[in-house]
Amino acid sequence: MSGDIVAAVDNGVPPRPAEDNVRDSIKGEVRSQTSEAPPSGAASTPPPRPADLQIRLNDDPALGFCVYVLRPYRRGERLFEERTALEATHDAHRDGVRNVYERYCQQSAERRRALHGSFPHLAWANGVDAREAAEARNLVGSLLTPTSKNLVIDNRLTAADHMRMRPDWGIDEHSVPVMPPTKPASRAKAALFGLFHKRAQQESSAGSVEDEAERRARAETLDWFSRYAFRLKPEASFVKPGGNHQAAVYLLTDLINHRCGGFQNCRVSADVGTIAVLALRDIAAGEEVTINYSKDVKDFQCKGECCVKK
Repeated sequence: MSGDIVAAVDNGVPPRPAEDNVRDSIKGEVRSQTSEAPPSGAASTPPPRPADLQIRLNDDPALGFCVYVLRPYRRGERLFEERTALEATHDAHRDGVRNVYERYCQQSAERRRALHGSFPHLAWANGVDAREAAEARNLVGSLLTPTSKNLVIDNRLTAADHMRMRPDWGIDEHSVPVMPPTKPASRAKAALFGLFHKRAQQESSAGSVEDEAERRARAETLDWFSRYAFRLKPEASFVKPGGNHQAAVYLLTDLINHRCGGFQNCRVSADVGTIAVLALRDIAAGEEVTINYSKDVKDFQCKGECCVKK
């Protein structure tokens, strides 16, 4: 779940996603793997279909959440397709329009909840309780399209996995997430760079603490979007083409980690309101799903085996 900035999506050509990522039952169409046997004497029912994909915390927590295939996929086969979770204007220039915070605040409560389930950093940035956000992790596949209705996802993420990805939760000697000693008290909460340690200097003007909290929430939400969003071409965005750049995040696709060119096994193909993940080569059961992020991503450092120093 590391990586950086928005990537260009080419017309039918493997687009370069913007960020790695790097979650159980999904809208009734995606089922979790179960092993319950029917009661004795009951009519026999076919066993549940084995899962196709598995979502879990990477063996290296620094890589965050990840996606694995549990069955083989052939070259060119579609792993899944999902709808956009959030689209916003993200101008290439810092002085341009960057309205992701406003777009996030305009989303329905259920859509925001789904976003928190996939992105612990976003939940932290906006003062969402860690346990509340972790409970939404079963919504990771809730935007899969009917094309993927037969997909079975084995979601292995635990609340502990979700919480340990947040900056405001520490880890004890047993690798168990530990709640910070001070319970946050305002919208962006004390986790945002010790905001409330500065209360004394801010009491001179009424509401200044809340204003500063919102400012920091806005900045952190923008930082999150810059890391995770896929940049869309004008013809693939919801708004009219112009000088600004539309970009979007996806609940499941954004959990896929990066590998450098030649090492990835999948590519993404974006269309209006949807994105599909396609196999670039034959993929064996048990392999991690990987895609290649944009090479010009600022401050991005590949943590895959392709770049790990021997």
